[in-house]
Amino acid sequence: MDAFVMLAQCVPQQGGGAEQGGGSMMFLIMMIAMIGIMYFIVYRPQVKARKRLEASIREIRKGDRVLTSGGLYGHIVGTSDTVAVLEIDKEKGIKVEINKAMIAQVFPRDGDNVKVI
Repeated sequence: MDAFVMLAQCVPQQGGGAEQGGGSMMFLIMMIAMIGIMYFIVYRPQVKARKRLEASIREIRKGDRVLTSGGLYGHIVGTSDTVAVLEIDKEKGIKVEINKAMIAQVFPRDGDNVKVI
């Protein structure tokens, strides 16, 4: 008798296949939702921040204070299309030419004066 009950439990019930298809459809919907959430939480803000940085790099001018990818702080004393001249130490007259793509941050100005950190 126990063998008959076990055999009955192994036989798929009517409609059992529909539940499996619904489960995979629900999984697909959840995966799409997770990808959408990751897009709006991670990718989109990074793209916006990168566009703001690129715009501020295009608009740099003499006197702006910047931070390079290498960790150097300085003031811009000259620019061209791809190169910026960065003054590291005004007293010693230390100037460095850097590629504009290596600027990591441009600090905001206070009117016409550079904001000191």
